[in-house]
Amino acid sequence: MNKFFFSLPIAVGLVLAGCGSDNGGSQVISKRYIHKYGYAVSDSEWAANNYPGQVITTLRNGVTITATYEDGHLHGPTTHTHPHSQTVQYYYLYNDGELKKEVVYDSLGMPIQEKVQLSPHRHCVTTWFGDGTPKSIEDYAGEELLDGQYFSLNNELESRVERGIGLRTLRDVNGLLLAKDEIDKGYVTKKEEFYATGAPHRITNYLMNAKHGERRAFTENGDPLSVEEWVDDQLHGKATYYTNGKKQIEVYFVHGARNGIETHYIDGELVEQEIQWVHDKRHGPTKFFVGNAVAKTEWYYNGQGVSQKRFDELFQMDQMITQASAIPGETPSKN
Repeated sequence: MNKFFFSLPIAVGLVLAGCGSDNGGSQVISKRYIHKYGYAVSDSEWAANNYPGQVITTLRNGVTITATYEDGHLHGPTTHTHPHSQTVQYYYLYNDGELKKEVVYDSLGMPIQEKVQLSPHRHCVTTWFGDGTPKSIEDYAGEELLDGQYFSLNNELESRVERGIGLRTLRDVNGLLLAKDEIDKGYVTKKEEFYATGAPHRITNYLMNAKHGERRAFTENGDPLSVEEWVDDQLHGKATYYTNGKKQIEVYFVHGARNGIETHYIDGELVEQEIQWVHDKRHGPTKFFVGNAVAKTEWYYNGQGVSQKRFDELFQMDQMITQASAIPGETPSKN
């Protein structure tokens, strides 16, 4: 969960603004190499001498990246502008190649989020509302949330986490309530998300910041949308989906892939269709119902439509290969 949305441009920026060849390809419009004392040098001179100074890269999307180097390492500020603007969007501060601070700014130059590396395993994250008032202050050890304070638009403390236990309130830059996280031992155990009206949207259980257990979603008026079972951030078990509050689809997952029978319903009661899945591919019969009777059956083998006769043939071949592979020294083959 502790993934900072402003970290991605680091990788892009360092590839484009670093020493050596132009790995940015057609994204790069121009690169300039400016010595610490203010005069321009060629890219070959820069690479050969490890001059102190800046590499200024202009990209096709209108972003300008300015990276500061010392002895071949990033040292000092590196900035990315907003597209087609001189306003800084991302600010990174390096000390001999080590990233010490990251800040993201909005299009008006107001800070939105800041991450400060306190030690190799400790960092602090501060966020702000659009008007510049603090939104949250958090202290982490790796991904473990140690302490946190969460504020309303009126700068009032509305929730907190102490010694890894408590409630985290998440709001957008305008103060709209997005979610509430229950924290225990430094990790999210339950997340409740909300519509703009304040009505519950989704309730998810977590284990070590990964979705684990039941996850429920609702319409804005409170009708069910879905009930899912998750294990280690993957759908695993039964998932049921609703339309107008009535069950429409019931399907089973194994480690994120559909496995078993997927059933479609009419008005939550009458079965309309049954689909057999194996490893996220149709495999076996797909049945269509009219009333309580099967009106049509289609057959699939490993995701491909086949006749029932062909399915039976391929299934028997699979059985033979499985039996043969169990005999020592015999090598199975399949035409």
